[in-house]
Amino acid sequence: MKRFFNILVANIILATALAAGAQAQTTQRVIANIPFAFTANNKTLPAGKYTITVLNPSSDRKALQIRSMNGRYSAVVLTNGVIGSITDNSKLVFERYDDRYFFAQAQMAGESTSLAALKSNKEQKQLVATAKKKSTVVIVAG
Repeated sequence: MKRFFNILVANIILATALAAGAQAQTTQRVIANIPFAFTANNKTLPAGKYTITVLNPSSDRKALQIRSMNGRYSAVVLTNGVIGSITDNSKLVFERYDDRYFFAQAQMAGESTSLAALKSNKEQKQLVATAKKKSTVVIVAG
């Protein structure tokens, strides 16, 4: 009986490790150098090197974590999927209003769906105030 219990526990540990490994392999991540300060989900983040990670890849409404490489700054952004064409490189899109940048969307390499950020309160206010001065900035990441 004790041997059966040990084999059962070993199988559960092995299955858990395999599931965790498979889940880690499907993590979608982009590393990009963003040369300007920007706002993501009402948080202002300084210029620098960031990792953008899909937190819940199996969900219909994905969340992105934008985190500085030094770990000091981060934001979580809820997104909607936007169907487009498949891209070879990952890319990040920012909306620019005068001298303020807002994270708008991310597209992972090999994916046809872009992840468009839901507009924050700050961006909505800026959009209304400067509707004629909007531009788009695209950063291609590795």
